[in-house]
Amino acid sequence: MSSYQEKHTPRHGDIKSYIRSCDCSLRCVGRTITGKLPFIPVLRHYNIRRDLLADCIAGLTVGIMHIPQGMAYSQVVGLPPVYGLYASFFPVILYFFLGSSMYLSMGTFALSSIMLGSAITKGMQSRNLVPQTYNTSLIIGGNLTYQITDNSDQLLDEKIKIAMAVTLAVGIIQTILGILRLGFITVYLSDPLISGFTTAAIIHVFISQMGAVFGISAGKYTGPFKLGWETRDYILSLHKTNPVTLIISIACILILWLVKECINVNPKIKPKLKMPVPIELIVVIVATIISYFAEFNEKYKVKVVGDIPIGIPPPNLKPIPYLADSFSDAIAIAIVNFAISISMAKIFSKRYGVEADPNQELLAYGICNIIPAFFTSFVSTISIARSLVQEDVGARTQVTGLLSSLLVLVVLLVVGPYFKSLPNCVLAAIILVSIKSIFYQFLELKILWKVSFLDFAVWVVTFLATVFLDIDIGLLTGVLFALLTVIIKSQRPHSCMMGQMPGTDIYRNKSHYPDAQELPHIKIYRFDSAIFFANAEFFKLSLYERTVDPIKLTKLKKKREKQKKKEDQRLSKIQISMSSSDVKMNGNNSLNLNGQVSSSDLSRKDNQYQNLTSRTESEISDITKLPLTDIKFIIIDCSMMGYVDFMGIKYLQQVVTELKPFNITVLIAHCTSKVRDMFETMDFYKVASKNFIFVTLHDAVVHAQAQILAEKKRSTSHPTTSSNTSLTDLPGSAEVDEKTNL
Repeated sequence: MSSYQEKHTPRHGDIKSYIRSCDCSLRCVGRTITGKLPFIPVLRHYNIRRDLLADCIAGLTVGIMHIPQGMAYSQVVGLPPVYGLYASFFPVILYFFLGSSMYLSMGTFALSSIMLGSAITKGMQSRNLVPQTYNTSLIIGGNLTYQITDNSDQLLDEKIKIAMAVTLAVGIIQTILGILRLGFITVYLSDPLISGFTTAAIIHVFISQMGAVFGISAGKYTGPFKLGWETRDYILSLHKTNPVTLIISIACILILWLVKECINVNPKIKPKLKMPVPIELIVVIVATIISYFAEFNEKYKVKVVGDIPIGIPPPNLKPIPYLADSFSDAIAIAIVNFAISISMAKIFSKRYGVEADPNQELLAYGICNIIPAFFTSFVSTISIARSLVQEDVGARTQVTGLLSSLLVLVVLLVVGPYFKSLPNCVLAAIILVSIKSIFYQFLELKILWKVSFLDFAVWVVTFLATVFLDIDIGLLTGVLFALLTVIIKSQRPHSCMMGQMPGTDIYRNKSHYPDAQELPHIKIYRFDSAIFFANAEFFKLSLYERTVDPIKLTKLKKKREKQKKKEDQRLSKIQISMSSSDVKMNGNNSLNLNGQVSSSDLSRKDNQYQNLTSRTESEISDITKLPLTDIKFIIIDCSMMGYVDFMGIKYLQQVVTELKPFNITVLIAHCTSKVRDMFETMDFYKVASKNFIFVTLHDAVVHAQAQILAEKKRSTSHPTTSSNTSLTDLPGSAEVDEKTNL
């Protein structure tokens, strides 16, 4: 990575800091222009000897990939192949001027193409322009009979207008997000969500190409479960398969797969190649030649690409009337495209140590969609496959994209009409082989299941919703479910009990560190989250569950009092029984010959009475003196608490208040300044003394151990001291070393 790119890589931040960094000077203006037009420092520091050859090889390689992929993904959208070439030309040139990454390849992409195709289908159906399109919500069951009609020029023109309007809306949304510096919104699209969504969307792409592979047709549907109805139609139409089309599809798929897997990625052959074998372009050229001379279309009814116009289309304002109705579909496309693109940008940033600016990339993606929309181009974004190839063949600067777009321009101006005989099934084969790697994302489920069940659930829910409902509904469902998991995690965060590592002042989670030892009469509890209204009650319940529950102690106390009361009643009964026995003895013939009561009998009865009474009183005394718990101190480690709100303070006060009657002192350690400020603001110290707030966890432990030792010495020197004496009432308990106390 060259030094000029590190110097001129834009930094992202909030709007206020961005405004403060500006000043009215030529230097500031120049810095702003350089930041918004990254190609200026690229050309200023361009080294022809070092960079030109590598950029030429990478540009030609990626340009060769652009041609077949652009034509193929245009078929996914539902437009003629030439529009895919437009989407592989205009955005690539614009990204050269505005893009900040040398490895990202702008142009057509499978996911954005299928989402745009879905938006076009809904737009046509809402205007009642496609009679063979059905809304699945109106389908109850049974077989549907319909007639598939060829697209007329009027229907094609309407499709192009809708595609251009959605593309323009996507560009406007991304540009506004970039100007407002809202690139952070992608944090709400987690990796499991994106993975599940893209995998499901690729299944939509896969099913959409079955018609071209088998040479059959199916109805067009919108709404939930549309994929199931389209699959049903394809299955019912399998008996109409064109055998020549199927043979061509299978042959192309095998050739593409063998070359990609056995040559381009073979560790023994790949190092010997200066560039990957452009097998897609080779297959397109060979298939076009064979189709032309074998007359596949005329003799075997194989559908071909048809006429491809020469030249660059003039700008027009066709998308303007449809713009207002396109924003609902454009929002999902804009956010998903940006999330995938910035993910690739961050991957390359980590590899080469240059920070990616999400806001600058948003501006670049927005402009790359706004301007091409007026030249009959459709939605473009970063392609994962082409970007990886661009990096692999050694691209040096953004000049790579400029060279690849020049190759596409040659096709548009000269070579395009020669692809007239290209079978559509060849483009379908290219698509199916190019998306096979995304199906490997199913393997992530095994990892997610082991790591996090909630992330696993996000993946599965997003995938199922996207497959069975629709692409936009699936994305919305996935986002809402992911936010729900965030709420669940915030409501029930992780908590643990801490123990001291032997011979150190280090404290660790006991469940993760078996050597961590629990200190006698001291419990150390850590709550790994801020305490706020959503989890404050869980904090208290979790603390009581892991340490001691005042409710259980209260029940135990009542049980002992009840037991003491029973023993008192028993002692009273014994006393009454012994008294009545004496009276009875005196009233009977318990006289000796001299007429006196036997002294030996009286002495024996008196001894029995005293022994029984003393034993019962001893049992009652043991019940009274037995402590309810051996815990004297509970230390709350606040190192993981970023903040505490009103409800959090309230529940902390409840903990201190509820444990105090049982002579359990709550100490708070390792608070942040923000938490301490909240303690001051919310009058927390009316319940808990400032003397029990400590800088570090070890300071709190040392204080607790000193108090326990002082209590033992006091109980030894004053045996009559009650074991229930509160540690907070002991002399000197509030005097804490200023070095360890806040």
